[in-house]
Amino acid sequence: MLADLKFAVRVLAKSPGFTAAAILVLALGIGANSAVFNLVNALLFAPPSYLRPAEVVQVFSRDKKNPKTFRGFSYPTYRDIREKNSAFTDTVAFNLALVGLGEKDHTRRAFTALVSSNYFSLLGIATARGRAFLPEEETPGRNLPVAIVSHTYWKKRNFDPDLVGSSIVINGRAFTIVGIMPEGFTGTMSLFSAEVWLPLGVYDQVANDFSEDNKTSLRDRVGTQLLILGRLKPGLTATTATTQLQTLAANLEQAYPVEQKDQTFVMTPVPRLSSSTAPSENDDMSMLGGLLLGMSAVVLLVACLNLANMLLARGTARHKEIAIRLALGGSRGRIIRQLLIEGFVLSLFGGAAGLILALWSSDLLVASLVTLMPADLVFPAGTQPSVLVATLGFCVLGTLIFALGPALKLSRGDVLTHLKEHAGEDAVRRPWKFLPRHPLVVAQVALSLALLTAAVLFIRGAGKAADVETGLKTERNFVLEVDASLGGRDPQQAGELYRLLGEKLAALPGVEHASISTTVPFGMVTISKRVQRAGVRPGPDEKPATAAEGLAFNANFNSVGADYFQAVGLPVLRGRAFTASEVASPTGPGVAIIDEALAKKLWPDGEALGQRIQFTLPNALAAKDGGSKGVSFSEDANGDIKPGETLEIIGITPTTRTALFQQSPGTALFLPFARGFRSNVFFHVKFATLPRGQETAATDLIRRAVRDIDTTLPILSLRTFAQHLDANISL
Repeated sequence: MLADLKFAVRVLAKSPGFTAAAILVLALGIGANSAVFNLVNALLFAPPSYLRPAEVVQVFSRDKKNPKTFRGFSYPTYRDIREKNSAFTDTVAFNLALVGLGEKDHTRRAFTALVSSNYFSLLGIATARGRAFLPEEETPGRNLPVAIVSHTYWKKRNFDPDLVGSSIVINGRAFTIVGIMPEGFTGTMSLFSAEVWLPLGVYDQVANDFSEDNKTSLRDRVGTQLLILGRLKPGLTATTATTQLQTLAANLEQAYPVEQKDQTFVMTPVPRLSSSTAPSENDDMSMLGGLLLGMSAVVLLVACLNLANMLLARGTARHKEIAIRLALGGSRGRIIRQLLIEGFVLSLFGGAAGLILALWSSDLLVASLVTLMPADLVFPAGTQPSVLVATLGFCVLGTLIFALGPALKLSRGDVLTHLKEHAGEDAVRRPWKFLPRHPLVVAQVALSLALLTAAVLFIRGAGKAADVETGLKTERNFVLEVDASLGGRDPQQAGELYRLLGEKLAALPGVEHASISTTVPFGMVTISKRVQRAGVRPGPDEKPATAAEGLAFNANFNSVGADYFQAVGLPVLRGRAFTASEVASPTGPGVAIIDEALAKKLWPDGEALGQRIQFTLPNALAAKDGGSKGVSFSEDANGDIKPGETLEIIGITPTTRTALFQQSPGTALFLPFARGFRSNVFFHVKFATLPRGQETAATDLIRRAVRDIDTTLPILSLRTFAQHLDANISL
């Protein structure tokens, strides 16, 4: 075997041109498969970054009357579960929030995880430096400003040895860094990690618009802010643990009949790719992973067929060599083994080059995703053993595909007779005359054509996505995203700041319209609310079938300024837009604007203009076509609509698109900005004229306007609407 290996290396070295071409072909084929496997493995198969993941489960609170409805937990309920359950050795509570990290002269948005003090101990992970949180730092309302940062955060600061004990500015407030997590730790999710961990004791101070509409204090038992994980006791089965949890849920419902009404507890394995109050499946990601692996396998097959043709062509020049070896007593099996070893050597070199290509493309992918998401993307560094094994498997598979066929044909027993009788002609006789003369070429061309067609369709689809028709007229439109809460402002301060900024932007030279909104089409965040006709309240056991009977529909919700519709080019077809007084008052008249799609659903045979709507009560049913993720408004200091309050429809707009993959026409609901206040907002600035090439100058003009109002206001993004579409991860 060793002699065959040495001979294979000598033979390949004598044909450097052929060898280089073969290695390049294999590098592309094997590299594509290794790169895709590296990504799919990290997403779906690689073990989590915490110890004994099979023992860790997530607990969910499910409505017994509506099993598809789930909610989060309050801190008091979490403490009850932790202290009274008999299924877990320990339980932890956590959730995510978007915060503003102050860095020198600017503030950037980042994900933080708010966790109970035992979070890291339950996961079996110790800090790389410093300490974990203390029990007193978890207590709601203690507001002890301490933080633990990720290894990536430490790396960005050149592994500062004095980082522990230094300060980090979060939402305009100084926190002391007490610990650094080890490299590769991402919490419960794969790839994506919080950049900072904070104790639950500061939850009420840093939780913001990223949290759900329930803005109750963490210590309030009616709150639903938290997610819960538990580590099962040794030897306890999932069935037994579920039974014990349901018994505990029944006891809590009896003790707290209002707060825990109709709630039971269930558990599932911890999701790898999400952090949610409802169980999630990885079916979509699994399908995507299978599709990517299938496409990369076709690339490898095309490369192998191409190389098989190259080997057959090269085999013509080696007929004499093979014939002599057979004449001297060499067996056909020995010839086949030699040719396979030569192919395997080519595969190894191609696999090594492909592995380098795969690692480079993975780094490129990570770099491109980091710019789109305010989270740490922790991709496995270096070459992982699983990727090495997979690459070796691709090498072996490739060898069998491209080398075995030529080896069998070139080592046939009649080769001597064939050379004597047909010297200089094709060395391989076609057994069936009706087959094409070069079947490998036919297969290669067919597969290449299929890949080319798929690529063209993908490019065409990407082009359509880039030119997606939103229904808005956004030429010369800039989108400015800011969040005053990330700079430590309360809602009242933020509202006044936004009023001043809106006036400043509207007064800029060349600006035609400027207005504010809480969401933007094709943005990362959408808000869904359920609405129904006013005055119709079906009972808890009723199942309305029509809008007249009280059927509720989900609508994409947006609270906007008075000049919003002119700024984005969305006409009000019937009725009127909001007035300046309506958008400025949190207690003003209850008015709303809806789009034609929602109007037709609520009043399919009548005129919606002038009618009244209301948000559904908690027991109302959502329409089947809208899903069930929308939540009702709750009364709070931000001016949200009170439960049961009705709104008059004063305007109807055209239906627009807000996402690329909408299964049904979208529905939209607009409220005056002060009635649906959020700290994270978008300003739409539309210029009357904007010559080509002047986008940078306009951007600088808007940026200076923000700095003139407040130098510390975090600018999260500032770009044209076209650039916003290009940068959106959903496209």
